Amino acid sequence: MLTGASLLSMDAKGRLTIPTRYREVLTSRITVTADPSGCLLLFRGADWEGFAQRVSALPNLNPRIKAMQRLWLGLQNDYDVDTDGRILLTPELRDYAKLDRKVQMVGTNGRFELWSEAGWAAEVELAQRSYREDPPAELAGLSV
Repeated sequence: MLTGASLLSMDAKGRLTIPTRYREVLTSRITVTADPSGCLLLFRGADWEGFAQRVSALPNLNPRIKAMQRLWLGLQNDYDVDTDGRILLTPELRDYAKLDRKVQMVGTNGRFELWSEAGWAAEVELAQRSYREDPPAELAGLSV
């Protein structure tokens, strides 16, 4: 299961070190792509294949679906994790997610999200505000 959060440091070349606790589940080959929320999505190989197949099967005559396919599939890159547990993100993906020196890695069960510090702070604020002001009806029966 890919859960938990880690604050990572990215070097000037765009290298990120995968936290030790995730290295066994994130095999030597991973896939990273852009997400419309402004973050990057990091998948294990098999999880990416399933996601890519579902996205490819969507009816692409709808321009909104086609735009999503272009984003998820078109900006996708495969990476080999080096012996030090690092990946080198492309400049295009770093620019897309506005990643700088600090990167927040957040597990969402089947994948990780990679956020800039500012992007992650905005997501946390949105979640808190949504919960206080207008919680989704689907949360009504959920107790924490």
